[in-house]
Amino acid sequence: MKKLFFLIIIVTATIVSQAQDKAKKTPEDKARNKTTEMVTSLKLTKEQEKMLYSTNLKAYQSIAAYEAKKPSKKLKKKQKDVVQKLRNDEFKKILTPAQYKEYQRLDDEEDKKKDAEKKAEKQEKKKSGDSKPKENKKKK
Repeated sequence: MKKLFFLIIIVTATIVSQAQDKAKKTPEDKARNKTTEMVTSLKLTKEQEKMLYSTNLKAYQSIAAYEAKKPSKKLKKKQKDVVQKLRNDEFKKILTPAQYKEYQRLDDEEDKKKDAEKKAEKQEKKKSGDSKPKENKKKK
């Protein structure tokens, strides 16, 4: 029963988060939302909440500053990976081992869901692209 309740909370949070993502959010908004999600799912103490908010805020500010430079997709992904690793290192220091393990599990689920959504989007684009007549271009 707890697992079902927990799953419903995560799905609801994800849906709400995605709806809000359509509007540009500030790093502060993103940090607040991510921290609130973590408080709910990981049962954090007030001290942990403050420390995680600070860590999340620094991470989102770093990403926003880098994105303002308009890097290529490849460089943007590399930067996000670096920031994510640094943030995870901080999370290990703040969370208990059990909380960190649960965080990793939830993060993996979120990554799988995002990957599935991207794959579905690509397939949808491919389908809509297939309905257009193809031009025959001959090389000279």
